[in-house]
Amino acid sequence: MKFRSYLLPFLVLTSLLVMNCGKKLHFSMVTSTSMENGLPFFVLDGKEWKAEPGAEFVKLHFYADNAFSLSKVSIESCSGQFKDRIAAYVNFDEVYASTDVQNSNSEVIFDPVVQARSVTLNFQRNQNICLKSVKFYDEKKKSYRTYAPEIISGSVTASETASPEPTYSVMNLFDSKYENGYASVKGGVGVTFNFDFAERKKISVIKIWNGYQRSDVHCIKNGRVKSFLLTGDDGYSAKINVEDTMGSQEITLPTPYKGQKLSMKVEEIYPGLTEKGIVLSELRFGHDGDWFAMDTLPKSKATASQNFDAFTKAALRKVLNRGLTGREVSEVAEGEVTDLPVGADNEVSVEENLDPPTASDWTIRLRSDGTFFLEGSTARTNYDAGEESSNRFYGMGNYEVKETSPGKIHLRIFGFLRKQTFTNFLDYGEGDCNGCGRDCNQVKNPDPNNTEKIFQEFVTLQVRGKQYYLTNSKKTENLDFSTLELSLE
Repeated sequence: MKFRSYLLPFLVLTSLLVMNCGKKLHFSMVTSTSMENGLPFFVLDGKEWKAEPGAEFVKLHFYADNAFSLSKVSIESCSGQFKDRIAAYVNFDEVYASTDVQNSNSEVIFDPVVQARSVTLNFQRNQNICLKSVKFYDEKKKSYRTYAPEIISGSVTASETASPEPTYSVMNLFDSKYENGYASVKGGVGVTFNFDFAERKKISVIKIWNGYQRSDVHCIKNGRVKSFLLTGDDGYSAKINVEDTMGSQEITLPTPYKGQKLSMKVEEIYPGLTEKGIVLSELRFGHDGDWFAMDTLPKSKATASQNFDAFTKAALRKVLNRGLTGREVSEVAEGEVTDLPVGADNEVSVEENLDPPTASDWTIRLRSDGTFFLEGSTARTNYDAGEESSNRFYGMGNYEVKETSPGKIHLRIFGFLRKQTFTNFLDYGEGDCNGCGRDCNQVKNPDPNNTEKIFQEFVTLQVRGKQYYLTNSKKTENLDFSTLELSLE
């Protein structure tokens, strides 16, 4: 009896602590379009995290391991009050909300409570983002206890890699970005990943996002992994089978691995509908409930540095991590521009549009991490028939710098594109949601006839005075413009 009396206060205290600490919430994937001092997992651990100085429309993407009830998101700044609202997207475009600029401007309320798989925060025109923490609250308005993978040092190599390397590097397996991923050149079977961890690690389970999970169309058209052969230190060897599904899957190893060097060789594949190579989106290693991932910050910083260098060389540095908005033009105002970059052309080559729109409105954002967002609308009037037709374009993905010259940069933009008629517009909450979770956590049977289209286009961005011109080479007919006259948002 005395023993029970002694335990009772302890049990009550333990119960109260558990109740007050909140539910557990695990995030295997957290990323951002701009990073300065570390990976954005920092904000879940209460560590200070910064985006690149001056970057606008910075986005933080959070992908939960399981769906969770969400009533509020709180964002704590370490650089003063936010000047612009913060937009929040749940499950890509299912739910949209934002902070209240007139009040604290640091909380997003969801009423009614939503079931979230992913949450994206877009910081709009806020600059010099510095965060102390981001917290998520359950249906009872209690904050979750958030958990993230341990980030470790080491190296990873692949036996072959598709081009461009930044988009398809093997390090993309740990960058938490669906728009990136590892891709082989044309092969599949025999492709090998070699991991060299900075210290010995124990692995009993592997979490894999199979295929190219940028969209269901990307996934079905590219090959996926069916089985891996794992080999490592001390003669370790094991074979694992991988399901042909979207979203993440956890695979328990037949025998736990412990060591520093590990290889994963593709033994079998699920062939893609049109592409011969394989793609793998993300990868995590785990043991006893804990997960770890490789540190991708050096790779992210290197990619950003390369893009800054290219845009600086073209005197277009200021457009990176900013937004450009404007409309279609058929001619450029004549006259000499005195503040052209040295060696730049004064003339802008305006491509002829045989069927110009009566109205158009376009926005494009190019980011230092190599991604882009594009949104546009065009309208045409048939006076004979008394009809007006409208189209809306919504694209996101990556860009590749092809060539630079003073005042001009040539780009290949590629990813996926939605084109909708005015009777079928989707509401994206007024904004840019590149990589916001999409259907990848939910779709189990990818449909190749989905309205989303894999696309690429070749464009040229040119500066002339305070104006920017985006010229479409029209090697494809994906985007409905010839020459756009743009200004910084």
